[in-house]
Amino acid sequence: MRVAMERVWKTLCRDIGERRAGTDEERRAAEFIAGELAACGIENVRLEVFPCTSLREAFAEVHELSGKRWRRVEAAPLVGAPPTPGRRAIDAELVWLELPEEAHRLTPGSLDGRVLAWFGPLPTDPAVHRRLIAARPSAVIHVDERLPFSWVKNDGVYPFWTRRHGMPPTLTVPYADAWRWRRDGVKRVRVRVRIEQVAAPSRNVIAELPGADSTLPAIALTAHHDTQCGNPGADDNASGVVCLLALARTLAPMRLRRTVRFLSFGTEEQLSVGADHHVRKHRVAPADTGLVVNFDSVSSPLGHFGLSVAGGESLARHAVRALAKRGLAVQLQREITPFADQFPFNRAGVPSLYFFRSNFSGGRWQHHSRYDSLDNVSLAPISRMLDAAAPLIAELAERRSWPFSLTLPANQRHAARKLGRDLFG
Repeated sequence: MRVAMERVWKTLCRDIGERRAGTDEERRAAEFIAGELAACGIENVRLEVFPCTSLREAFAEVHELSGKRWRRVEAAPLVGAPPTPGRRAIDAELVWLELPEEAHRLTPGSLDGRVLAWFGPLPTDPAVHRRLIAARPSAVIHVDERLPFSWVKNDGVYPFWTRRHGMPPTLTVPYADAWRWRRDGVKRVRVRVRIEQVAAPSRNVIAELPGADSTLPAIALTAHHDTQCGNPGADDNASGVVCLLALARTLAPMRLRRTVRFLSFGTEEQLSVGADHHVRKHRVAPADTGLVVNFDSVSSPLGHFGLSVAGGESLARHAVRALAKRGLAVQLQREITPFADQFPFNRAGVPSLYFFRSNFSGGRWQHHSRYDSLDNVSLAPISRMLDAAAPLIAELAERRSWPFSLTLPANQRHAARKLGRDLFG
């Protein structure tokens, strides 16, 4: 098993490499995963094509005015945001906002002709975003408080918000440079963004291990095979694909009562476009899919295993106890998480278990950066997790009835509906 897992990782990250949505590399990854599932003996393996926005060029350039000289700072554009007008540089005053607490300062026209340095999380509330658009900044530089490092991250904006509300040119710079700007009182920057995005096909991989009783809701096991730009996504999320294929090898010889569905999604890094397409196309509902188990970024050598549970207390209790019985302790989260592939299922009312692994309080230090490589991942934590998760999945797939509620609590249903409307439309 270890040799097979290492081979999958190397194929995705070394042979194929960066797998941005809608590229040949993402297609090759999907075809490779489909071939691996078929080789495990899983039936009805197929690729499902859907439209996406594919990044073809991404360039950002930022200079700070230091004294009388311009100094260049590393930068990256946020995928989905537009270029600067004419792809030319904007020379403008730099204005800081610490958000969300200073959102009240976003008033109509207040940032006209200026560049906004946004310190804090990107909003999930569309009202804040509409205020940003009304303030009319020439560009936005996002400083991610989760990643206090000297290198730049790659990220994206919400596609629905871009279509519905518009988006200013948006980019990121390293936290360390932003810290220095604030400390030294840098007041002027020059910003240029070139970005080209085209319509292209992306692909989901779908395979099923049929259960003995087709009337029972299936279990869906999910991961995603696309990456952000600038890295091969060894942790995010080749590690999840490694888990998915290892589980296929483990479960394929079994004759289970329930159908187990294996799903590897494309275009996750643009807010779960592939998973959302799948849920809509197949009209997924609790009657056909009883539980989703998602694996995303689970291979940090040093870290904490997290389990995010969308579902009732009885589901969380059953999962945590079953994992602990097999030697895996997890940090439990009881919340709806819209930034991973289980969310479109939650929006359809399906409970989920979402496995992840953090390595510092902000998340993962290598997140969406050039450091998300095979040098910074390990099979050991994946093996520990699967030694506990595989028996839990097999046990649930063999049961006619489950010892927990099959519905989301009212507060989570409300949160899923609201986040779905706000972020997905």
